[in-house]
Amino acid sequence: MNTPKSNTHLETVVVTVFAEDRPGIVRTLSDTALSHNASWQQSSLSRLCGQFTGIVHFEVTKEKRSALEKSLQSLSNEGIHVTVRTNSNIKEDSDEVNALHIMVEANDRPGIVQEITQTLADNNVNVDNIDTEVSSASMAGYMLFRAHLSLAMPDDMSDSGLEEILEDVSDDLMVSILDD
Repeated sequence: MNTPKSNTHLETVVVTVFAEDRPGIVRTLSDTALSHNASWQQSSLSRLCGQFTGIVHFEVTKEKRSALEKSLQSLSNEGIHVTVRTNSNIKEDSDEVNALHIMVEANDRPGIVQEITQTLADNNVNVDNIDTEVSSASMAGYMLFRAHLSLAMPDDMSDSGLEEILEDVSDDLMVSILDD
């Protein structure tokens, strides 16, 4: 995508997207951004259960920001629902993050995500990303919950400290620290 000229003041626009899944949603977002000379900086987009959702970070000149926002919001006429956030209500990410990637496995049950995320929040660990799935535990006859998490750790917590805290959630919960 074309990048706005570097000598102009750029504004940050972050949008969340939700639509019934179909081909062309990302192209529509890209076309809309390009028509306002916005630069597509980052995104995380997914399809799940027939739905499409995600978040996209654009940069655009101050002069074109309002028109971009209106164009993105008008995509609801095409069944693409967009929520727009701009500079005034966006907190910039810190480059200095003690990141950790883990996999958690346990017997599936209602409340497992709440138990894990409550423990993380209680210990000041921020969840940057979580991907979950439930699948049959081969040959065991029960369902297994699995989550891959990207975490922003507090400076005073070690990897083994986090592992211990999470494994205290339940007897069947296992934590694996993943290589970056």
